[in-house]
Amino acid sequence: MQQVVFIIAYCVCFLSACRQITISGGKLNSLVYKGYRRLEYKVDILTAKFERSLHMHKRVIDQVKDCRVIRNVALKKRSQQSSWWGKTRSWGNNICCATEYANDGNPSTFAVTNHDYMPYWWVDIGHVYDIKRIEIINRSDHAGERLHDVDITVGRTKNDLSLCAHYEGPGTTGQHLAFYCNQKMSGRYVKVTIKGKEYLQLSEVMVFAPEISE
Repeated sequence: MQQVVFIIAYCVCFLSACRQITISGGKLNSLVYKGYRRLEYKVDILTAKFERSLHMHKRVIDQVKDCRVIRNVALKKRSQQSSWWGKTRSWGNNICCATEYANDGNPSTFAVTNHDYMPYWWVDIGHVYDIKRIEIINRSDHAGERLHDVDITVGRTKNDLSLCAHYEGPGTTGQHLAFYCNQKMSGRYVKVTIKGKEYLQLSEVMVFAPEISE
């Protein structure tokens, strides 16, 4: 790339000098003119190649940005729910019902709230990310239909959240759902809320995003 720039710069300077040459004698003038035209043609070709190289370089950069590794940025991050059913970490053969069980990377554990009005669960993913998708795994043992009328919101603060997606439901036991925001969204907080009175029970909430956007 640097060599091409140097050649173009050299040729442009030479052409500028050629325009200033005045030589008596038609034959010599004709030779100089033909040489000048050949050189001008080569400069045009090099310039076109240089512009194509710049365009390709930009395309490669854009492709690299698009191919950034997307990962679950919610894994084991700080979370909170509206209430904690039974204040227990185990119930029968189940590992539940603490808030961190919804993003511990283990779909056999789950978080459960009390029978609340508009129960919620949120996670602080630590930085502002460009959210690509949000996945939810429903409770795997029973009562999957409790997941319904769900709002998934995203925002830079807990007090400034916007709707990413809505799930009417009802869900089924062990169901794995994937949600894509209705528009491009960036945020640090992701919140799952049931609009109504219900238990909110989540085996896993995963937030997928590329590298940190700020």
